[in-house]
Amino acid sequence: MGGKRSWTGKQICLCIALLMCFGPWACSLGRMLSPEVADATGQEAGEHLALGRTYLARGEYAKALNENRKAASLAGKNVPADEALFTIGLIHAHPSNPARDYGKSELSFRRLIKDHPGSPMAEQARMIVGLLREIAGLLQEKDKLDRTTGHLNQVIDEQKKTVDKLNSLIDELKNVDIDVEQKKRTKAN
Repeated sequence: MGGKRSWTGKQICLCIALLMCFGPWACSLGRMLSPEVADATGQEAGEHLALGRTYLARGEYAKALNENRKAASLAGKNVPADEALFTIGLIHAHPSNPARDYGKSELSFRRLIKDHPGSPMAEQARMIVGLLREIAGLLQEKDKLDRTTGHLNQVIDEQKKTVDKLNSLIDELKNVDIDVEQKKRTKAN
């Protein structure tokens, strides 16, 4: 009976203290690591879609993009996600969007095609992906033409300099001819 006390009491107190300290952190870490819960009814996702449409109509592309991302995240694999992904693709490709990015646009449309192949928007997304690829090819051709045009402009500038030198040489030769003619006239008189 009078032996040494066991450490179990202290160990239990230490475990409780650790749980109290790290418990809130562990819960928030769990929320960060777990995927967001999908909006089963689609109501909240629909609200974000509607707000995104409003922002898009105003030309507020970053806000529209943010709202559509929220809608896609909330919807998960449910119905409004296809519309959100489609709109995200359109926002990234919008000609008036200063942060336009055809690559991100194509990724959004590809995700729509992959995750929602039965969606009525999937076929439209396939067509837009084809158009985006054509645009990418045309942009590459434009870059090649711009480089070629730059090179040709350099050649033209060099040719202009050569022509200017030749014209000044011709002017000098004309002056020499005039001087020679004047000297011949003065000798003949």
